[in-house]
Amino acid sequence: MTFTARWFALFAAGSVPLALSWWAPGLALLAIPWNGLLLAAAIADYLLLPPWAAIEVSRRVEAELSLGEDNPVRVEVANRSKWQWNITLHDEPPPRMPTDHRDAAAVVAPGRRHTTLYHVRPRARGDYRFGDVWVRVRGRLGLVARIGRFPAEQEVKVYPNLRATARFTLMARRGRLQQLGIRAARLAGAGREFESLRDHQPDDDIRRIDWKATARRGRLVSREYQVERSQNVLLALDLGRTMLAEIDGIAKLDYALNAALLLATVASLSDDRVGLLAFSDTVRAWIAPARGRGQVCRILQALYNVRAERVEPDYEAAFAWLAGRWRRRSLVVAFTDLWDPESSRQTISQLASLQPRHLVACVTLLDSLVPRLASAPLRVASDAFERAVALQVLEDRERAAAELRRRGVLVVDSPADRLSADLVNRYLEVKERMLL
Repeated sequence: MTFTARWFALFAAGSVPLALSWWAPGLALLAIPWNGLLLAAAIADYLLLPPWAAIEVSRRVEAELSLGEDNPVRVEVANRSKWQWNITLHDEPPPRMPTDHRDAAAVVAPGRRHTTLYHVRPRARGDYRFGDVWVRVRGRLGLVARIGRFPAEQEVKVYPNLRATARFTLMARRGRLQQLGIRAARLAGAGREFESLRDHQPDDDIRRIDWKATARRGRLVSREYQVERSQNVLLALDLGRTMLAEIDGIAKLDYALNAALLLATVASLSDDRVGLLAFSDTVRAWIAPARGRGQVCRILQALYNVRAERVEPDYEAAFAWLAGRWRRRSLVVAFTDLWDPESSRQTISQLASLQPRHLVACVTLLDSLVPRLASAPLRVASDAFERAVALQVLEDRERAAAELRRRGVLVVDSPADRLSADLVNRYLEVKERMLL
């Protein structure tokens, strides 16, 4: 049992005569019955509290959480007693997992339930554990409260962003991919085999207009072709030291994994074969390209617990290892980081060496802080230094990207909030232009 703020306030009020009894001794006689009555009321308030058997508590949270997303957690309390009670819930989310959790208080009527909602936003993959739920029931007089601990330990796993893939699938079905920054018109493709006619879209190639059908219907009509299917997409993940760097508290590797998982989902929906090669100074994971949703699940399980390491990635050894196990022409999507042509010389050289057998795309993550610093107004002397450094970083990255493009490598260099959409758009562009 604990006394509430109301009880202490009333006790303090009853103690005032005691304090004044130095000057008027008779006032002490007023404090004794007051505090005695207050103590008796507190005991009665405690005895009227419901037994813990009349209170039910449960937590609902998905066993698989998405990295970098607001994942909902619901804590529910049920009142099985005959009286309504003021109940406060305190959950124990995993330590080091950002959350908007606050203690939630509610008046729960007899036979009713109350649910409180909060969110956790994981910043790292791995295994986590929720603790127990603490419940505080305040007495009907508001003088005392009972605090109890309800066992509710629960293990969860944090995966790369599962919600992004679910959103893509849902938006694709509803024809609303533009809301995700993805050009939906590209999904229809521009393969070699004619499939159907449809209304012309603003970003359609003018060469796809069917003029005879346009004349018949009185509006612009475009030809639609079947997308090239059963092609190979290989996700090559650099697990070296540069992928340990963080943007907004999340490692670059984790942003890359989110984008890789979405690309794997899109490629699978396009009936392409998808595979995975993850490496640092040695190969850490390999999944040969295959079709089907089951393949995406296998890639997800392989990516679940990979970690970047403080070593230099050995591209030469990894690609030699790949050449011995997979020789079919593929779109090799390499997730890495670029600094400047000199420090990235090995990366650039090894990526270019995969051609012409494969089509290669280099995916890098640009810290959005850098362009902001490069264009920020100068207020103090240190701003000029920061701008100069930011401009140099942007120039060096562009030189490295230009060298890759010169060697025939596709480049996707985007900030975190656009990386997944830009990557999917580039993949759809490859399909549309039949580059593979």
